[in-house]
Amino acid sequence: MLAASSCSAPPDEPVRPHRKVLVNQVTAAQALATKDRFGIAFLQPTAPWGTQWVSNWTGSRHFTGVDPRDTWFDADHGSASYKVSDGMLSISGAVPRMYVHDPERKRQWRDVEVTVYFRRRSDDGVPYAGMVAVARSNHLSDIGPQVSCDTRGYGARVRYDGNTDFEKETAHPLNEAYGQQDLWRDGLPANTWIGFKFLVYDKSDGVHLETWIDQADGKDRASWTMANELIDDGHVFGKDPCAEGIDPQMALTRSSQREGSESGRPNLSVYFRSDGVHKHGLQYKWASIREIVPRP
Repeated sequence: MLAASSCSAPPDEPVRPHRKVLVNQVTAAQALATKDRFGIAFLQPTAPWGTQWVSNWTGSRHFTGVDPRDTWFDADHGSASYKVSDGMLSISGAVPRMYVHDPERKRQWRDVEVTVYFRRRSDDGVPYAGMVAVARSNHLSDIGPQVSCDTRGYGARVRYDGNTDFEKETAHPLNEAYGQQDLWRDGLPANTWIGFKFLVYDKSDGVHLETWIDQADGKDRASWTMANELIDDGHVFGKDPCAEGIDPQMALTRSSQREGSESGRPNLSVYFRSDGVHKHGLQYKWASIREIVPRP
């Protein structure tokens, strides 16, 4: 299931000179851009005045929780440590979990394009782990311990076993995988930079999920190829309900009015994860998350 991409400029947005720009909020000029500050092309236009996050992995530092230079990058979950150097994030640990969210826990992600380049170095070879991103979720609810419905979310996986698929978590840690595609018969290549994009956006026919990869390490603005796609209309996948009376197959839309949400902020976080990573065994670079306006 392969499709090549070409990018065109997003629609113009009127200039609002007196509008106060929040931290990680798109400006009018940024909404017109067709690539990020790393030179990586966008597949969908940026939402004017939407939320964006761009990795800040400059300098050198180690941390095990929230990045001391980026309060939006919250790695204080799971069990792992992180090293920043030469523009890269090196990951070590059995259960790395890295959440990107408003530190005030107010602004939510809606339609998004998630981008990161990753390199496999050394790991336990957990088949379902690898490069995994999850959107339309809130694993951060602070309203009490009995929170299941806010853990729902969509994941896109480029797995260590060489496959790619989507998963829908319906009540942490219960989830269902769907739409497996074979990418590499001998497993995910090691010591090779691979570009990964995960797009999640609503349309009239359902929630669109797309996984794209680039194997040119960003050269010539990258050569993005669609590796997998799925439309969830609310009747595709999801087995285990988060609470009595909640349909586990429910499409997880960008709306904050999601039935069962304990916090009313079901789309608070986008996060990255893996499992069984050895010391500096997984590396990221050129990461970003943008709210988008999907083309018709």
